[in-house]
Amino acid sequence: MKILFTGATGVIGRAAVPLLTAGGHDMTAVSRSDADRAWLRDVGAHPVPVDLFDPDSVLSATAGMDAVIHYATAIPPQAAMALRESWRMNDRLRSEATATLVDAAIANGVMLFVQQSITFIYADGADSWLDESAPIDPVWDVLDSAVAAEGHVARFSESGGTGVVLRMARMYGPDPASADYIAAVRAKEVPIIGNGDNYVSSVHSADVATAVLAGLTAPAGTYNVADDEPMSAAEVVDSLADQLGVARPSHVPEEDAREALKHLTGLLTVSQRVANNAFKEATGWNPRFASVREGWADVVGLT
Repeated sequence: MKILFTGATGVIGRAAVPLLTAGGHDMTAVSRSDADRAWLRDVGAHPVPVDLFDPDSVLSATAGMDAVIHYATAIPPQAAMALRESWRMNDRLRSEATATLVDAAIANGVMLFVQQSITFIYADGADSWLDESAPIDPVWDVLDSAVAAEGHVARFSESGGTGVVLRMARMYGPDPASADYIAAVRAKEVPIIGNGDNYVSSVHSADVATAVLAGLTAPAGTYNVADDEPMSAAEVVDSLADQLGVARPSHVPEEDAREALKHLTGLLTVSQRVANNAFKEATGWNPRFASVREGWADVVGLT
């Protein structure tokens, strides 16, 4: 299959592109730097410069492709996550770029479009399991662009193509963001908000990569990509502290956290117990890491 991959040198791309090329797919990957282009060539992909906000550039890049995998994001560093303005480029990549890619894919007769989304868009579910039919109610408007991207993929399916949305749970792995988080837990800078009994659904980046590959075989639709055992927010942090051999974090009142973290607090306190059954049944995918207990052990062992 001839595939155009955006975000090919991000955390997910660097794990997924080698799997795709090893699987025999003809990979064209969007890249900007010389170092990124060199790495892509090394793993068997063809790097191309594409302005994802320019319709002509995107139309040219999607010509002759069988599939588009859109995983370009611009997630801000941990220190800037609470600032709304830090998310503007991510908003554009999920809304504007997705629209442009879908338009070009339809015009060029591309048959498959795989789009990254996120399970944070679900409404608070308390202790209920959330499947793909669960209500959508983002707790912060930084998530609105993910909802918009899903709408563009639905438009792709309506045009006759196969649009696949992969809603990813909170990702962690051997990546810079997780390294910053691990360092903060070591330094006792990550408190548990309230009693920490809200459910958190997680997924290791290695399992996201295999999900991208599995997504090529999925029927049109929306699928949750999460591990098998959502845990409470307290258990997630405590399990990492235990792996690191440091004291478990203290608890802080939600009011104090909201003053410091502002809207980010909503993302950290919403309860989302996400079910992955539909994607498993549709593709045969299974996460290597059933929960963050096993996943943190892997990540800490690599640091």
